[in-house]
Amino acid sequence: MADARVETVYQDRDGACAFLDQAETFLHDAGAAGLSSASRAVLLHNASVCACDAILQASGRRVTPGDGAHVLRLETALAELEGDTEDLFEALDASRAIRNEASYAAGFIAGASVMDACEATTELIERARSYLAD
Repeated sequence: MADARVETVYQDRDGACAFLDQAETFLHDAGAAGLSSASRAVLLHNASVCACDAILQASGRRVTPGDGAHVLRLETALAELEGDTEDLFEALDASRAIRNEASYAAGFIAGASVMDACEATTELIERARSYLAD
């Protein structure tokens, strides 16, 4: 598989809002009672991907499928946001790694790790909402 890359696309606020709505749905669903930590980790990761895609769509870019796409998506989307995003990147990248454990390694997912992922995803969605409001 080829490496992922950033492409220029048309800026689409409606499409960006649809991605943000989907991110909020995934975030909400991750809080449902009775879900395993692994299921919550997958939903939170999906929420962060959609929030990044909202930012990228609003800025006229997208990340192609390929090796490194998830990290490139995070880096490119966070670069659009004002202020320091280093800690947020680290938290979201850790959340991505947790999702990988749940999806590909069937590993144990600690509840505390999911809580950290939830906080980071919530912050990303809030910042994406502010970005789209500008």
